[in-house]
Amino acid sequence: MADWANFWDRPNSIYVNDAHLRAHHQRLGDDLLALLAHKPGRKLLDYGCGEALAAERFCAAGWQVLLYDASRETQRRLGGRLRGRPGIEVLDDGALAGLAPGSLDAIVVSSVVQYIAPAALPGLLRRWRELLGGGGYLIVADVIAPDNSALADAWTLLGFARSHGFFQAALGGLVRMFFSDYRRLRRELGLSTYDARAFNALLSAAGFHAEHLARNPGPNAHRLGFLGRAA
Repeated sequence: MADWANFWDRPNSIYVNDAHLRAHHQRLGDDLLALLAHKPGRKLLDYGCGEALAAERFCAAGWQVLLYDASRETQRRLGGRLRGRPGIEVLDDGALAGLAPGSLDAIVVSSVVQYIAPAALPGLLRRWRELLGGGGYLIVADVIAPDNSALADAWTLLGFARSHGFFQAALGGLVRMFFSDYRRLRRELGLSTYDARAFNALLSAAGFHAEHLARNPGPNAHRLGFLGRAA
């Protein structure tokens, strides 16, 4: 989905303001750290990491953190912000491709799968399985179910905004989104969607013991989350 890649390389209004961005990453970080609290291993890849505001919290919890985002602009921005921080490395495409099989203990992938073409996902899941050592964990968050609607996303955003003090900004953000490239691309390209059974089957075919999580990590409770343990 080249157009999606280009979209993420440009300024966009996915987060309505800085308070939304920080609240989102705070909740996501809380949930991911809770899932990984008792898991073995110390090397973690955040694939499609975006602004990666929880990276330093992972480091504080003892993880060595590798950050990768397909957006070159995001790679540049993260490199400028996190350069020299011990325990954190920002990967470009070449560094990601050079990771050795079995070199990771955990991979987290949040709000990414919907932008990956369905035909490309099985190969990517197999690559993640290859990178994980025995017993390593893959957490996939924010998987969109086929019956999910843009209206459900809007209601979830407004509820989250009300509880975190940026409700008025969220209303304005929804208006901007209505006229944005994101809405056009969502209509023209669509988003990749999976129900729980289909995604569990994909994980199993790639070599994972699959588990549909009772609650999706992060603020989008109406979406789906999965845990895959390397078989």
